[in-house]
Amino acid sequence: MHFFQNYGMEPGILFHQLHLMGESFPSHYHRAYELLLVQQGTLLLTVDGVEEELLAGDGAFIFGNQIHSFHAQPETHLEVLIIAPELIPDFHQLYQEKLPITNRLPQAAAALSIQEHMTVFQIKACVYDCCARLLNDTEFRELRNSKSSELLLQMLRWIMSHYQKTVTLDQLASQLNYDYKYLSKLFIRGTGMGFNEYVNHLRIIKARELLQNTELSIQEIAHLCGYEAVRTFNRNYKKITQRAPSEERRAH
Repeated sequence: MHFFQNYGMEPGILFHQLHLMGESFPSHYHRAYELLLVQQGTLLLTVDGVEEELLAGDGAFIFGNQIHSFHAQPETHLEVLIIAPELIPDFHQLYQEKLPITNRLPQAAAALSIQEHMTVFQIKACVYDCCARLLNDTEFRELRNSKSSELLLQMLRWIMSHYQKTVTLDQLASQLNYDYKYLSKLFIRGTGMGFNEYVNHLRIIKARELLQNTELSIQEIAHLCGYEAVRTFNRNYKKITQRAPSEERRAH
């Protein structure tokens, strides 16, 4: 699992390459474009509430600030490319106020692959190839966010800024000056998860990244990710990833 929320916003960084095996991610959004290529298995992709199944060989091209999630089978090999708008300025200039009717790119992964150590020119060629495929395969609509979708974006933005602390839906409702029950229903409808479940997923995603890439202790990671009690962290980590934090650390 990977923490995407700042992608496309780091100064001087134009793209991120990821190779995922059997990993899923809850609803999220970011400024960057996102290219998904399913090289093996199947992927259930949800973009702005619309579900599509991607088969081996398929791809998808997701625009900035589209709320999206994906669920992979254990055998699914997914290549991900996160692209800052500055990498494809011509396309971004023309289509930043539009959205595709469908994000799916049939057979894109059968023709393209994201290899390690690609140059910026190779990445650019790959992305522009997908832009051309999208223009050929689908129509576009004007970008008009509804009041509820704008509110959901605000909720996700707030959670991503505060998940490392004690956070509750009551706090968020007070911050946004909305009714608790209304926000609860909107959040479940928009993300497919309850508020607490979503926060726990974000925390565990960040924790897994820290376990894999730092020497911080499990207790330090638990506290950095918003857990006051290590026991609660261990329980949630195993529930979401199917293994204990200590097993994750030993595997890397």
